[in-house]
Amino acid sequence: MGSVDVVLAGVVAAANLALAAVLFARSRGGTRVPRIFGRPQPSPRLRAAMHACLGLGLGVGWLIKDIFPPHSTGDTVLFNVVRILLAAGLVTALLAAFRHVRPVRDTSAR
Repeated sequence: MGSVDVVLAGVVAAANLALAAVLFARSRGGTRVPRIFGRPQPSPRLRAAMHACLGLGLGVGWLIKDIFPPHSTGDTVLFNVVRILLAAGLVTALLAAFRHVRPVRDTSAR
């Protein structure tokens, strides 16, 4: 794995896990909708779970993929764990997208 790959994997893992930590910390027990970059973040705990899955699946999985030799048991287990994490990230992203009802603009009121 080249140095660029290590840096990219580290950035992906750190950014997603940091965003998950911020969303989880700012939600204050799920009673408050946190604002990040001035925008409200609905379903903060669900989004935190999504970012944690993405950070662990993409970033950490990419970092440790070269530890095990190809086609070994460890490589197979790591591949399956990363696949499960990414599938869980996809499911939580879809849940977050469909749970939040976006307001419909009334163009006739203008």
